[in-house]
Amino acid sequence: MGSTPRIGLIGLGNAGQAMLRPLSLRYPMAIHDRDPARCDQSLAACKAPPTVSPSAAALAESAELVILSLPNPAASLSVAGEIRDALSPGTIVVETSTVRPEDIEALHEILGPAGARVIDVALVGGVAKLAEGQAVFLAGMEEAEAGLAGEVLDAMADEIFFLGARGNGMRTKLVVNAVAHAVYVVLVEAGALAAAQDIPLAVLQRLLERESGLARPLSHRFGERLQNHDFDGGMSTLNARKDSRLILDEAHELGVPLFAIPAAHSVYELALREGLGSLDYASIGQLWEKWLEIDFAGMTGGKDETRADDDSG
Repeated sequence: MGSTPRIGLIGLGNAGQAMLRPLSLRYPMAIHDRDPARCDQSLAACKAPPTVSPSAAALAESAELVILSLPNPAASLSVAGEIRDALSPGTIVVETSTVRPEDIEALHEILGPAGARVIDVALVGGVAKLAEGQAVFLAGMEEAEAGLAGEVLDAMADEIFFLGARGNGMRTKLVVNAVAHAVYVVLVEAGALAAAQDIPLAVLQRLLERESGLARPLSHRFGERLQNHDFDGGMSTLNARKDSRLILDEAHELGVPLFAIPAAHSVYELALREGLGSLDYASIGQLWEKWLEIDFAGMTGGKDETRADDDSG
């Protein structure tokens, strides 16, 4: 191998082709996809044309680092079986497909005995940023041990989160995606409630875009209050439960189907039964602390004193 390491990329869907653009500017690339047309498309998109490998195994023979960008876990495991005997000891295999942590371990079980190092790297955001070399990556490895993998990711990244244990990149992405998907359901329900009452959606969106809207539960309640166990003052759980009940009653009268909002309301009912009614409603996080025997404040390492008091929600 030359002084500049050869990077292999298996899978040339949207994400794979997006990765290829910034990587091909810095590294000699080898590519493979079971659809030859995708390889042809990739050649046209790159300023520095990659080498097209006839098989995944042929690609693995010449690469110091192999990136998997495949549609599902089964495809990744199938490719792992194909490349296992072709890998040199010390070759890095980076799984970028969104899979379960258990799938990462399955890859390790296949490739580890061949001396390969398996790393999970989850992508946050769309492929447009990836193609521009401005992606955000969640990497299941320590920064101090990143080596070539860190250099390759840096060629495509605006920011890299090094999350320690193998599988933590995927674990983190699944949590973040769960938030996005659940919040969108709540937004659609809110939009339906607004539409049923002739409230302009543009007004709803502008209100939610304000700091006092969607950002506040994250930055103030989750970030400042829960992670510091600061539950004095603010809007009480009792009042939050009252407002929640009011909108559920209104939805019933309007005939608006709701799913996520009633589920959230049930947590406030539980919190009242647990004696959290007089505390700021950020305190509902204590339910999970009790159930799982965890400490949100203990996970953050200290109390942040820069909180602005108000009871506006």
